[in-house]
Amino acid sequence: MADRILFRAHRSQILPALDACFEAVDTRSNIPILGNVLLSPNGGELLMRATDLAIEVETSCDLLGESVSDPITVAGAGLRDIVKNLPESAEITFSEGAFPDQVRIRSGRSRFSLLTLPEVDFPSIAAKVTGEVFQLDISPLIDALMKVVYAIKEDKTRNYLSGAFLHANNGNRISVVGTDGHNLAVVNLDAGSAIEFPGIIVPIKTVKAFKKLFGEGKGRAEITISDSTVRISMGGVTAISKLVDGKFPGYERIIPVRSNHVAIAPVSTLRAAVSRVCLVANDLERDTVRFQMENGALRVALKTSSGEDADEDVPIDYDGDKIDIGFNGRYLTQMLSSIGTQDVEMHFSDPTTPGLFRPTIECDEHYVIMPRKG
Repeated sequence: MADRILFRAHRSQILPALDACFEAVDTRSNIPILGNVLLSPNGGELLMRATDLAIEVETSCDLLGESVSDPITVAGAGLRDIVKNLPESAEITFSEGAFPDQVRIRSGRSRFSLLTLPEVDFPSIAAKVTGEVFQLDISPLIDALMKVVYAIKEDKTRNYLSGAFLHANNGNRISVVGTDGHNLAVVNLDAGSAIEFPGIIVPIKTVKAFKKLFGEGKGRAEITISDSTVRISMGGVTAISKLVDGKFPGYERIIPVRSNHVAIAPVSTLRAAVSRVCLVANDLERDTVRFQMENGALRVALKTSSGEDADEDVPIDYDGDKIDIGFNGRYLTQMLSSIGTQDVEMHFSDPTTPGLFRPTIECDEHYVIMPRKG
């Protein structure tokens, strides 16, 4: 019967679930079902799942009444657009369509028909997640991932750099690392208890998806790590991702030794000065921002090959030798945006040694930028 009701849901319930699942919907795939979401009514609950075969997200929402209908899959983008554009108070009814492989969606005076694909064809990567389960506070983990993400770039020739490296460190710490060969960011977290798992590389796309899915979360998440996948479950949302297949480089040897003469500068003042001198740059990938330091003063300067220049003085706490060292301006700005303290420590040895930047409070974080000539 064309009018048989499959299930009913309130917009306020189904839209957040759709938004979560949309992180794994592949709207550009040549495989149509990867652009769909799987809707599985289960009594008074609607289970929802999406996957692009690299990431899989599963969540649920409450239904308006009980349902015993079979699962269906519909286009994720189309369904989300429909639900998003309905009134906030909308109650949405899903019914059988006028034709096979079709679902009818009604709310108030609005009516829509969407095509469906067989539930049996819907893929899943969940079965590949087998490993030890542990719990971890989600907020510090997401914060650490966001602090290192600027240093991660997609690299087809060196795929092992295309993600965040996580590994257990000294029993009760987790190191979160990102590098692109020019930048290195390392944030060490206190796991709260002894923890052990193999080092993994989480793809940059997954890192950003985790931020959207769990960035507002508080409390402990359940994490499962296997040789090829990672799973995070919290607050009714489960996200599974394949890992980057590769060996992460030994990053510890890149971190320079801290200098005996430490320069301390206000983060916001320094970041603003770098941004302003970069305004005259012809090409930020070629023009160099120079840090010229001596007692109590830092001059941030940039001079282009065509003769344009800009400089700005920044007050700092420093009593060491004169230093003149150059960096990529974009890298400097991105790195300084990841430091959450009011001030930053800067360690420079000579113009050819990487610069080391650290928060001034007790944060176990290291940010390294390779110097450049010019």
